[in-house]
Amino acid sequence: MSTAQMSRPPLHRRPENVPQAPLSWLKPKHWWQLWKGEDSSILTTSTRNSMLPVLIEVFAGFSKLDGEVEEGEIESSLGYLRYDYSGAIYADMRRLYFEALQQPQDLAQRAKELSNELTMEQKILLCVQLYLLISSSLTNQRQMVEFYLFMTNLGIAAQAIDIVYQLNAGDKPTEEDFTSKSGQPLETLRVGSGDACDVLLRSLSADCSVVAFRFQNLVLLKNTGGIPILVRSRRQPPGDFSRLYPGERVVLEDVTLDYNDLISYFNSKKTVTGSQLYLTLTETGDAEIAQQRGRGTNLRVSFGLGVTVEALRSTDATINGVALKEGTIVEASIEDSIIAQGEIEISLRDLRVRAQEFGGQFRLEGSRNTYLVSNKPELLDEGDILLSEDTEGEILLRIECNYSQKTGELEVLRSSRPIYVGQIPVRDRIMLSDGDTITLGEGQFLRCHFSDRIIEEERNTIRQMEVRELAHRFDGRDTALDGISFIARRGEMICVMGPSGCGKSTLLRVLGGQLKTRGGEVLMNSLSLYNNLHNLTPYIAYIPQEDAFDPLLKVQENLDFSVAVRCPHLKTEERRKRVEAKLAELGLADMRKRLAGTPQQKYLSGGERKRLNAGLDMIGISDVYLFDEPTSGLSSKDSEHVLEIIRSLARNKIVLTSIHQPSMRLLQMFDKALLLDKGGKLAYFGTPQGMIEYFWKAYNDETGQREAEMPGNLTPDFVFDVLETPLRDISGDIIQERSADGHLVAARRFPPNFWRDRYQSHLMLESMAKAQAFPGSTNLIARPREDTHTTGRSRTMPKPPKHTLREESILFYTLLKRAFLSKLRNRTNLLTTLLEAPLLGFLISSVLKYSEEESYTYATAFHIPTYLFMSLVVAMFLGLTNSADEIIRDRHTLSRERNHNLRTFYYLSGKIISLSTFALIQCFIYLLIGNNVLEIRDMFFVHLWWMFVTALTGICLGLVISSVVTDNRTAINAIPLILIPQIILGGALIKYEEMNKNLDFVYSMQRWLDKAGVTEESEPSKLKVPFICQFMPLRWSYEAMLISQAKLNPLTAAQDQLEARIQELVNLPKDIKMTSDQQRDLDAAKQGLAVVSGLYAKTEREAAAKLREIRDATMRGRVTPKLLQSALEQEDGVSAEEIYVNRKVLDLVTKAEMERTDYRRKIQPNVFFGTVKRYFGTDFDTLWINAMVIFMTLAVLITVIEISLRRQLTRV
Repeated sequence: MSTAQMSRPPLHRRPENVPQAPLSWLKPKHWWQLWKGEDSSILTTSTRNSMLPVLIEVFAGFSKLDGEVEEGEIESSLGYLRYDYSGAIYADMRRLYFEALQQPQDLAQRAKELSNELTMEQKILLCVQLYLLISSSLTNQRQMVEFYLFMTNLGIAAQAIDIVYQLNAGDKPTEEDFTSKSGQPLETLRVGSGDACDVLLRSLSADCSVVAFRFQNLVLLKNTGGIPILVRSRRQPPGDFSRLYPGERVVLEDVTLDYNDLISYFNSKKTVTGSQLYLTLTETGDAEIAQQRGRGTNLRVSFGLGVTVEALRSTDATINGVALKEGTIVEASIEDSIIAQGEIEISLRDLRVRAQEFGGQFRLEGSRNTYLVSNKPELLDEGDILLSEDTEGEILLRIECNYSQKTGELEVLRSSRPIYVGQIPVRDRIMLSDGDTITLGEGQFLRCHFSDRIIEEERNTIRQMEVRELAHRFDGRDTALDGISFIARRGEMICVMGPSGCGKSTLLRVLGGQLKTRGGEVLMNSLSLYNNLHNLTPYIAYIPQEDAFDPLLKVQENLDFSVAVRCPHLKTEERRKRVEAKLAELGLADMRKRLAGTPQQKYLSGGERKRLNAGLDMIGISDVYLFDEPTSGLSSKDSEHVLEIIRSLARNKIVLTSIHQPSMRLLQMFDKALLLDKGGKLAYFGTPQGMIEYFWKAYNDETGQREAEMPGNLTPDFVFDVLETPLRDISGDIIQERSADGHLVAARRFPPNFWRDRYQSHLMLESMAKAQAFPGSTNLIARPREDTHTTGRSRTMPKPPKHTLREESILFYTLLKRAFLSKLRNRTNLLTTLLEAPLLGFLISSVLKYSEEESYTYATAFHIPTYLFMSLVVAMFLGLTNSADEIIRDRHTLSRERNHNLRTFYYLSGKIISLSTFALIQCFIYLLIGNNVLEIRDMFFVHLWWMFVTALTGICLGLVISSVVTDNRTAINAIPLILIPQIILGGALIKYEEMNKNLDFVYSMQRWLDKAGVTEESEPSKLKVPFICQFMPLRWSYEAMLISQAKLNPLTAAQDQLEARIQELVNLPKDIKMTSDQQRDLDAAKQGLAVVSGLYAKTEREAAAKLREIRDATMRGRVTPKLLQSALEQEDGVSAEEIYVNRKVLDLVTKAEMERTDYRRKIQPNVFFGTVKRYFGTDFDTLWINAMVIFMTLAVLITVIEISLRRQLTRV
């Protein structure tokens, strides 16, 4: 037994019953609920009320154990709180931590409080973090005493001893320290240049090494070398510890590893599965990558902790000097390279990235038929299937294989997202056939090949974008793109630059799937973009130059809605975590509650607006990002900040960014530069430095100047100066010429065609040089070619499953909530809602309150029909003005979200519901004032109904305008064109009998036929509605509202009901004798009708009450002589007729009924204000007919908007 083992404290095995589920108490969702005061079933009541403050007090207590608080201790504590509790508000946690530092802390009591609330795994996490906190100043013995005392009170004293021993097993830990599993809660990983290291990096010196420790998602680094290293951009001396957070990096001399790299190595050490790929080396030196072995495959490269290169066929390639002949197996380092044809270098590091993009490939053992599948390594045993580490949420599946039948069975044990087999959702178990595809999420699949005993993980990542001879010309205008060809690979950031009008935005729209060119094609992973638009566009994000966020929403709300639209499959917690991470990455965390606002309001600076605009798509699942002028209008510093954020994407994405004329500092941030000239001609594509050298040489060649070497201070301005060099006459003056639009412009010495042809010649010379170096080769690529990616099995990209009902509900709720908040935050809209409607109601009703008699009563009111019509005009006007600019304002957002299968019907429904709600409030306020002023009683909800449907029609008409026009001014100008014809042709301002008859097409045709003797001459009704007026929505709602006022007022309604009861009893069949009860009912109905018609009361309220009582009693057969007598006793006061029946309204309806029922007419005409309409020989109630026409109008308008929006958002 070694000395180290003899001196080691007693070890205890980790308890077998430690829960394997993720630490739910550490999920930010529950802290967010805690801070908002919401209930959480995960935590006990005391934990919900005190857990986070207690933890903060514990960290504060340990920070000042030695009497002083050091910067490193504060940084460690705040970093822990910031990253592990991102759901809570960081500013509040920082404040609590600061307050806790000012007070003494009883650590023993705090430990006892936590001991009953935390699971064993949670306690171990806390132990590791607290030891990391005090590790920088262990010279104070009190700190270790307090640490062990705290762990004893917490209940994990033995485990704490094991952890401390494991973390301090010497600066040069022995092999036994790592191979012994007993008493080691932490996973370990050694990185260095020694043979005993888990991850071998031969380029490191002997003095540079590090040991990584992992527990759950917590990763610690200990510098076990003799020289400092950089962790999270901070210097870490030998022997020190540091925690590595997601997204952070460690720099070991010239080698950089990030958090995901270490996690990948930890997973590889724990499981025997890993990623691999196959290489086919052609005679020309090209390297073709495949996930399956093909007929001509030369090499199999397997990736785990190291790299294994196996030669399947003999080749002239070598690695580390070893010739790769058939059967040769070489254990290599990730830093090594395969050398083909003596000098073509194929990096194993690049191949590892490509293998991870393809997804894992897992071989099934013949002696084992059950496998667990998960993205959480702690849930798996050796040999199980571990998914890619960037898989979101939690997945745990069980696959049982039947190799003889070539089938299997899938069981979903745990999943935070829907699992599909093909298009079938899996809730419990489902049978699998050979070749079936298991969909795990957006762009992630498992394909089962039971016959080959292989399960492949596939990821729909776009690894390469190839542009071939793009050409486009707008109708009747100059060429926009002219033969553009280039290749963009994953991880590259490309600057698209050129003078104004050269086609930069057009090119990005083409690449974004929004504009189909007339020539050429765009290939994504060798698949045609426009032939696979539906499957590929969700992985492409086009970010326009204009702000595509809602200025009326807060910063965080914009991101919340953006991630919900782009990733509805994620759970609420996962979406919230993405938003929190993106806010921190964008530097907008402190502004999350601030309104985005407009540029004029200046709630956000220009740089902050650009960052927010870029972040809306960065939060999604895209692999290709197309930024159109993201730095326009920004200062140089803000431009750098925005590009730094964009560059953070380029590490594993394809990024194209258009910039009009970048500075040298900005240009150096790009991997490639694509220079366009006027007419969309490609002038250069290559590295930024290569572009400057290319134009320096071109300038010297064309001007005849010769300098020894290129100056080191050349900038992109030099490129543009050469590109647009003006043509001068013999005196040196610039020659002017007329452009295509007739303006005088400076003539160019080198036209766009010159630069296009020169660049094509340049490419040809390069190809010829390669062909001379390698005979027979005209296309030499120094690294693996992804565009030739093939697999052993012919397949197409798996189609993503249709959205579930839950996901569809999330999309609808998101768009509805966004529409409501946008309207609610619009102060102008709120002011209009609260003031415009009541002011109009008071103004109209006050002006129209007129009677021909001395005192005003409702019965003698002269302008009630006009008031009803004006109320509908107000409703139509409010609906139009509220909605005329809605789609215009959202057009940039809709254009941006079109690639994410935006549901236009959901968007439209959300708009209509939100606008209708505000319209209903406005109509309510209007009628509340107007009806009271004019003393219109008990008709409020009837009037509200017809005003509301009219306002709804106005809303839909306004949305039609907004979907067709492109600017607010045109939309506002279109409102009178919609409203004024309805006012004129609505039947109130000009009566139909007084209107020009020649406007009526049907009347004109009838008169022509009468003169020709085709039909019998008959006098048409003067009250018939002209044909053109039938298309006015206001005409239908006005007629319905006036008839409702005449028929549905309480008096007329009671009379109609009693009359109907009398007719029912009188019209009994002759062979049926009326019973005594029926005779009594008939007498009561007649008496009730007489009483109701002549009802008087002292006040209006008393008359309404009596009327209601008599009507109800008569209809139920419970009328008594006493009730009738009490009604007849009052012979003066206010009559029911004066309260409910307006003479002007009654005259209009009576006149129409007389015209309609004129016995002299052979055919009953459909007249305006007639209570009955005859269609197809059947009589229909006018109110039902008009309501049906209005709803049909709404359906037609909604369909038109839907078609218009869908056409705009799908047109390419």
